[in-house]
Amino acid sequence: MSKEIAGKIFTTDEELGLEPLSQDEITEAERMIAEAEARRAAVPPEKRRPASRKFWDDTSGTEFDQRRDSK
Repeated sequence: MSKEIAGKIFTTDEELGLEPLSQDEITEAERMIAEAEARRAAVPPEKRRPASRKFWDDTSGTEFDQRRDSK
């Protein structure tokens, strides 16, 4: 059954009627992730910048926002 957390809806693939990924699709995705991680690791530390909050902050303004006033 779908579940809503912090304004996001989480549903299983089966509930959405989606087919499981094939082993070839999984292997290709793993290859792409490894390639991206290798490219990221190749950047010298002095040239790295932190990612913008918009890429990792899914809780801002929700009940899970630690900075939000609890009134």
